Amino acid sequence: MAKKSTTPKATEPGVVTASSLPTALAEKPAAAALQKPVRAKKPAKAPAARVQVKAAPVTKSAAPKVTPADIALRAYFIAEKRQKLGLPGDSTSDWVEAERQLKAEAAKAKP
Repeated sequence: MAKKSTTPKATEPGVVTASSLPTALAEKPAAAALQKPVRAKKPAKAPAARVQVKAAPVTKSAAPKVTPADIALRAYFIAEKRQKLGLPGDSTSDWVEAERQLKAEAAKAKP
């Protein structure tokens, strides 16, 4: 008995050889080559509704408050300048002068 050949012949269907490669690729349908599922497009979002924001009513604000920390800082600088120039005075007069200056600036800033 003769043995059957297990190697496929070039003439059998589905066998690709170097000479038949371009034709074998051309025979495949494009849809079969790409097996990715086609996704449906998402529906377009409706344009967002415009929200009208009302501005807060303009109220007259009080003049900026003068805090003791602000007065203390200004009094420090007044005392430094006074001592540098050799002028007479003490910490109480520096404090009073700082308070006066800050209140004047706050009143000037108030429209």
